[in-house]
Amino acid sequence: MKVVVVGGGFAGLAAAIRLQERRYEVLLLERRGVLGGRATSYRDAVTGDDVDNGTHLMVGAYTDTIDLVRRASADDLLLVQPDLTIDYVDDHGFTSLACGPLPAPLHLLVGLLGLRVPWAVRWQAVRLAIAVSLGGPPEGTLAAFFAKTGQGAQARALLWDGLATAILNETPEKAAAILFYNVYREAFLRSRQASSLVFLKRGFGELHRRLGAYFESRGGQIHRRAIVEAVDIAEGRATGVRYVQRAETRDEIRTGVRSVPSSAQADAVVLATPWSVVPNLVPPEWADKPPFAGLKKLRGAPIVSVELWLDRPVVDRVMVGLRGCEIEWVFDKGRLHDRKMPGQHLAFIVSAAYRTAPRPNAEIVALAEGALRRFFPAMKDAAITRSLVLREPEATFSCDPASERERPGEVTPIRGLFLAGDWTNTGLPATIEGAVRSGRRAAAGVEALG
Repeated sequence: MKVVVVGGGFAGLAAAIRLQERRYEVLLLERRGVLGGRATSYRDAVTGDDVDNGTHLMVGAYTDTIDLVRRASADDLLLVQPDLTIDYVDDHGFTSLACGPLPAPLHLLVGLLGLRVPWAVRWQAVRLAIAVSLGGPPEGTLAAFFAKTGQGAQARALLWDGLATAILNETPEKAAAILFYNVYREAFLRSRQASSLVFLKRGFGELHRRLGAYFESRGGQIHRRAIVEAVDIAEGRATGVRYVQRAETRDEIRTGVRSVPSSAQADAVVLATPWSVVPNLVPPEWADKPPFAGLKKLRGAPIVSVELWLDRPVVDRVMVGLRGCEIEWVFDKGRLHDRKMPGQHLAFIVSAAYRTAPRPNAEIVALAEGALRRFFPAMKDAAITRSLVLREPEATFSCDPASERERPGEVTPIRGLFLAGDWTNTGLPATIEGAVRSGRRAAAGVEALG
């Protein structure tokens, strides 16, 4: 049975690998020259460091993702915390949510006791934990859910807003409460290991290279720089795709090999593209019907990343949350990637970056520098030697309650056509884990065809 998977991000790779492991004949088409979709990286030409298109954090609850990585023998790239620890800094100094080796959710209670917050905030956090563990799924926005569970302004400022925005890539005032509720249950209530942070020791590009190599080693085919233009449909069934194959290898690009109109016949097609692309790949008579019509209602939410190289070490921790700051998190990428250098390579993240993204690069870099000078005394005599600003205007879909109702499942009314992506109805926000689960569900749909 032949299957074409369109899109080489986590969702597409998860679908392709599962199908290839089950001895399907799989062709993976990726429009870019590299795999990874919205979670990839490149080698900086000046410093030689890996630069991700946004620092994508994982947790132990990403069971499908970790399983996928291990299948490709790439788990040596993972750095897993033994127990959840999140460092924060504000104008009063550092404090940490350091959870001990206790069963969930007791480990969170221990972490709260050591975190510098008022006792009233601790009690409000306990109240939220009880509401999530014993209450039913909430409706409406996360801000309304916070209000209903008694989370005051301090609790939101010190505990929830920064964390929720990072998880959802949307503000609590706009985000659907059910997504935070689901993540909380999976990451914080299932087991203590589920909440541990998982970092990559290299850029995401290396991880996707390994996943692609594993897929090809089992007989799968990958065509990079292949632009899919349409899904072929006959008598209500997907029969293949039409695409334009551009010059793929460096030699082909250098010698000016022309693009070639191509096609691939298939018994099933998995579309693991951005949501906005899907309606354009099916015939017009299908594009205006569910679930394709609903995809046109989804909107993007931006993420801005800032990469700074300093002439000396300034930040002495792998990751720090910046309280009361427009830039929310800073990561020591040099330490994570075990790069030996006299200076330091830092990455800053702004989620739901509606205010930040339109600003000039110099102004965004100044925000990052200002945060360093505000919170880290070692920055006093330090200098920035290089900077990069990366914008992802549609890093994720905007996960408001209306969008949640439009997220489709993996099965479509067109027999043999399946959808995969973090924007499908996974019950999770736009995360790597959601993408991997959706890819595997789409592959299961293909298997069910018989």
